[in-house]
Amino acid sequence: MNLSPRLEQVALLVPEGSIAADIGSDHALLSVYLVKKGICPRVIAGEINEKPYLLASSQVQKSGLADYIQVRWGDGLKVLAPGEADVVILAGMGGRTIRKILCDCPGVTESVCRFILQPMTEAGELRLWLSRHYFRISAEALVEEKGRFYEVIVAEHGLEDASTEVTLTLGPRLVADRHPLLPEHLNILIERERAILAQMEGKAGLSTENWERMREIKTRLARLEGIRECL
Repeated sequence: MNLSPRLEQVALLVPEGSIAADIGSDHALLSVYLVKKGICPRVIAGEINEKPYLLASSQVQKSGLADYIQVRWGDGLKVLAPGEADVVILAGMGGRTIRKILCDCPGVTESVCRFILQPMTEAGELRLWLSRHYFRISAEALVEEKGRFYEVIVAEHGLEDASTEVTLTLGPRLVADRHPLLPEHLNILIERERAILAQMEGKAGLSTENWERMREIKTRLARLEGIRECL
């Protein structure tokens, strides 16, 4: 079976032989792939909503893998007991949702060795949150699919290296590894910051809070442009 480039990249970061939990499994396609390819001997697929849960259950039954994939209906990491999974995958959801899932079940979160995170939004904010909550980013990937860039973050327990806010926003491992897609991705981020800044500068009577935000954007923009010059 074939996965999208985004999910295929996620699968590449799952250690062989690990027990994985795919939370928000979306039809359990990734769960089925991980078992069929011999990457994981067992996978737990979690879904919070009834319809995706039923679709995931049907997919597992059709694949003949019900002995290896257990589909559970529940909210985030609440479908897991501490120590039940080595790896947790949170892919295809917003960065804010990922943060909430990690916070809601501290016992399970502390017991997991590796988190593979693929935020659809707020990837930079998610990295900053991870660094402030004793996670280190051990690996990252950037993949293009249908004209859009997707960031994949591998987080493990530990202290993050002395990364700056800008490199955390951009991806410290992506910068260190000089990822081939990074320059194009960086251009998009720079143009986004410039657009926000232009919009704010066009408004009259800005509050003190907005002036401070403009100052932060200008600082961040200068640093992003500095990184681009070094790539």
